[in-house]
Amino acid sequence: MKSKKVSFVPQNKVVSSFGLNPKPAKNYLPKWYKEMPATHKMSNGVEIATGSKCIPFLDSFTSGYIYELSCDLKIEYKGKDPETKQDLISYNWAGEVRPVSTRQEQFGTPNLFPHFLGYYNLEIHWNSLWEPRTPPGYSTMYHHPSNRFDLPFHTMTGIIDTDKWSVPGPIPFLIKQGFEGVIPAGTPIIQTTFIKRDDWESSTEKYDEEKFLNTLYKVKRNFAGGYKKAFWSKKNYS
Repeated sequence: MKSKKVSFVPQNKVVSSFGLNPKPAKNYLPKWYKEMPATHKMSNGVEIATGSKCIPFLDSFTSGYIYELSCDLKIEYKGKDPETKQDLISYNWAGEVRPVSTRQEQFGTPNLFPHFLGYYNLEIHWNSLWEPRTPPGYSTMYHHPSNRFDLPFHTMTGIIDTDKWSVPGPIPFLIKQGFEGVIPAGTPIIQTTFIKRDDWESSTEKYDEEKFLNTLYKVKRNFAGGYKKAFWSKKNYS
């Protein structure tokens, strides 16, 4: 199958010269995932496969492209605004490229998101620095790096029709409540995956036991890796 082509457009000459372009997500497997044992022995002595052997789980990590944090970012909590009761966050960055901004700086308005449990009540924006240019008919989903609950922030999800719009812009994120410190340069902050803009219609089917058992057998005939051997299609991003 012929590969689809995506190109990343830099925000300016400075960004272009630093080589901070998005890179394949397969390069950013977290340490905890790499160190996860392949199997776990249950109390009854039976060994079961862990998440490290789950291909759908792996695909979520390795599909698409990752935007790295361009430089160290220091976060400090300054209490609450006595009038608005909104959290006050101070941030400072190293390097020549500004990685973040707040909504107040951009639009002169307060945070409009509700206070989500576990996060400071302040909307901050990643400056994406690069924007994908996708083939006709393809949009880009921007989202938090898949399954990265260990990161001290959460990136909001959005979809842009990047076959027609390729202008870098702000992507909202929230900081975990209680976090203060430095988020190091190179931390994955945004994952992008591509969506073909097809029209969809939904329907329901009646349960087909023969079809269900036949599919299940193809997976269960092996101790491990049945889905990968019988059904999985490799995804390639370079």
